[in-house]
Amino acid sequence: MAPQAGPPKQLEIPLRWDHDPGAPARATEGEPGGGAGRPGRAPLARLWLGILADLGAILLAVGACWTLAALAGASLRAAQLVAGGVAGIEIGGVLLAACLWGWRGSPGMLLVGLTFARPISFARVVRLSLAWIGSLPVAGVPLLVRRSGLCVAERLGGSAVSSHSPRAGA
Repeated sequence: MAPQAGPPKQLEIPLRWDHDPGAPARATEGEPGGGAGRPGRAPLARLWLGILADLGAILLAVGACWTLAALAGASLRAAQLVAGGVAGIEIGGVLLAACLWGWRGSPGMLLVGLTFARPISFARVVRLSLAWIGSLPVAGVPLLVRRSGLCVAERLGGSAVSSHSPRAGA
């Protein structure tokens, strides 16, 4: 049996940490247009769409809790509706905090291709998720107020929100 010459050509790709951060980005064989460099800043309209998607996710969680309570035999009086709503908001809040901490974006932000530029500490995640849920009844508008370059959501998150285009092959 003859020895192999080496790994296939497709495995010879440079790793991110193999590049000098000060050097300009270069095109590799697999990239059609050259090195993309850093992702661009997110427009406020896309951030607002992400907030609206989060509002839909919270409403879906509340509706699921109400449906589960109705299937369990609850008569859904006013107090039971409030309890089901609070449970749905709690479930949505935990999902929001987990996504912010793990993937640097809320479920709605991830859906529209937005993330925070840097990882978020747990203390900032708690503050941001409470502000996020608190601003959902007014469609997230308080989070979009921009002052001196950063909006309130970016200030609470500790970094700018960047936009990532979906990869063609991924």
